[in-house]
Amino acid sequence: MFSALAGLVFLIGLLAHAGLSARAVLTARSLGRPLMRPTLAWNAIYGLTLAFLAVWGFAGMLDGGVFAPLAPLVVSPAIVALSQVTLAREGIFERLRAGEDGWRHRIEWSLLLGFGLVAVLMIEEPWSWAVGLWGPSYWWLELTLVMLATLCFYLVGRRRGGAALPAWAFFAFVGMMQYFVRKFKNSAILPNDILAIGTAAAVADQYTYSLDPRAIVGVAIICAGACLLSLLHPSWTVVEGDARRGHVGKDAGMGLAAAALCAALVVVPSYMDLFQVQIMYWYSISFYEKQGFLPTFIAVWQDLPIREPDDYTPEDAERIERELAATYDEQVGSTEARQQATTQFDELHPSVIVVMNESFADLSEFDGLRCGYEGPSYFNGMSDALWRGKLFVDVHGGGTCNSEFEFLTGNSAAYIGAGKYPYSTFDLDPVDSMADQLGALGYGTCAIHPNYASNWNRNKVYPALGFDEFLDIEAFGGFPERNLDGTKKDVTPTGVPVFHSGVSDQATYERILEMLESDDAPQFVFDVTMQNHGSYNQDNIPADKLTHYRPAGTYDNPTFNETPERLNEYLSCIEESDRALEWFVGQLRKLDRPVVLVFFGDHQPSMTPDYNDAWYVGEDDLTHSQRVYHANYLVWANYDVAGCDQSSAERDLSVDAFGSTVLDAIGAPLSDYQKAQQAVAQQILATNLHGYLGADGAWYTPEEEGPYRQLYDQMAMVEYRNFAERI
Repeated sequence: MFSALAGLVFLIGLLAHAGLSARAVLTARSLGRPLMRPTLAWNAIYGLTLAFLAVWGFAGMLDGGVFAPLAPLVVSPAIVALSQVTLAREGIFERLRAGEDGWRHRIEWSLLLGFGLVAVLMIEEPWSWAVGLWGPSYWWLELTLVMLATLCFYLVGRRRGGAALPAWAFFAFVGMMQYFVRKFKNSAILPNDILAIGTAAAVADQYTYSLDPRAIVGVAIICAGACLLSLLHPSWTVVEGDARRGHVGKDAGMGLAAAALCAALVVVPSYMDLFQVQIMYWYSISFYEKQGFLPTFIAVWQDLPIREPDDYTPEDAERIERELAATYDEQVGSTEARQQATTQFDELHPSVIVVMNESFADLSEFDGLRCGYEGPSYFNGMSDALWRGKLFVDVHGGGTCNSEFEFLTGNSAAYIGAGKYPYSTFDLDPVDSMADQLGALGYGTCAIHPNYASNWNRNKVYPALGFDEFLDIEAFGGFPERNLDGTKKDVTPTGVPVFHSGVSDQATYERILEMLESDDAPQFVFDVTMQNHGSYNQDNIPADKLTHYRPAGTYDNPTFNETPERLNEYLSCIEESDRALEWFVGQLRKLDRPVVLVFFGDHQPSMTPDYNDAWYVGEDDLTHSQRVYHANYLVWANYDVAGCDQSSAERDLSVDAFGSTVLDAIGAPLSDYQKAQQAVAQQILATNLHGYLGADGAWYTPEEEGPYRQLYDQMAMVEYRNFAERI
């Protein structure tokens, strides 16, 4: 109802804009002074904006909220008023030309400064109302960056407001993109997200691009920026003293100087050291809010290179790896259980099936969601797994490729650094992987992801990591052809079962079973599922599979961002994944060949920080973050694994050490790097970007001193030699 009423308000605004614009045009013609085409072009911005908001409203794409009734009632007349200012620009120019030179300069620079202030709001306001709470240094830094970028276009464009439109469009784009990224992923845009733009575009049609009152106000601010630029024109900004032949060259030189200064301000100073811009990656959005988008984004960009560990030398790293590998051989490697598993592996060579299930997590860990939710029943009730537990990861709500990378290569983002996506950034040909390792033992290696092969560069990364075969969406029938205008006719693959966001989990399991039944050779299959991918407001769950949970008291708070509808759409996906897992395990039990199944979620869904922040207050940051930065896993086999009682023992792990832990348990040979990793795992149980879990049960940050700090630093050296030096 709200959306339709808001659409009506914007339609009325559009009609008012059209009527007032027509009157202005007719009045100007009657006076023999018709409005210039640039004026009409500027004015069209407001009409198109009002039309867009009206259409969005009638389409049900304008959300309610705390200030919902006020937003359209304020924004619609504000945009109409801005259009009238722009329509009056030619008369304003005449008055300004008649003014004194000094005042004209002052007004020109006041308009530019005003645009700079509005541009900061264009970037910040759509997704955050904390802009007024920044420290002065962050305000001045972002304003300076915005002004320098604007001046570059303005001065090189001969003091025309229209020349600065690229800067205006960029600031508007950044603000609205950050609004949608926060809405969909509850996170900030990081530099490596730019490298992953192709992946983002491929899944873009699975989200609903609705606007809340804050974003609607942001649209009005964007129009205000256009209004200010429309008032800048050389007919009055170029004063008599500047009207000489060289003034164009001088302006161009000043514009290029502004561009050079802007580039230097981005590249040269360390934002973390000089400007004290901080970032904690477990909740990046909070730091973007406190410090501003541009300063924080640039600080993260400057932090992208992999940092060499303190006192690092390749010789020391190699020595440490040898010593840790020897420790493994003397301790874990010499146990009777490991010896039995090794003998069995050499005889059986079991197939290894890895299912990285999209967004799979057991949210019953959040106090049963305060409504009696018990989690995925089959997954939690499986009693004959090798082991199961929490799997600590480095991403949340997205960034699937990093969980893939860490599992397949055994390298931890804790040592590579936050905000980096190795799939998008590095050449992974020289990097060891589980596919390479098992392929060398005669295994067939196949990766599965039922979506576009180019997502996260998988079409290039999987061959680099040693996979012989990659089954993308084309292997499952492909997406329907596109319309003539390039848009998709549908996102549903043809000829294959689908659920929610794409090909169902079970459809991928059926393909794996076909591979196991058609080839007696041992197989290593890495299946990255698609079914549970966001968003969770698609309203496409069948009625008989839709859950109906409602956390008690949560939604009474008007500032709480989540809704029970989104939660239940997600939980319905997990229930469907649970049913498919039960079916798959049942089929694997019937196979007359040994198979190990590794099943885990890549990250939690984007909604969990809202529940975490609402329900668990007063905790230290590290404890609070780790509730969000873990998924769940289990390892199961359809045969009796030597040296393991297979009683579903609880064991918490991190995704980087997960692969070598599985190989160790089933008796597969390990590299020296994996042996070092397993030796460290006896003391450091889990590691992610935010800290590490010691054998004493306590979490430690990478910076603090503790009983495992030396071991943590040693592993940093070993990984730097194993990964960073190779790429």
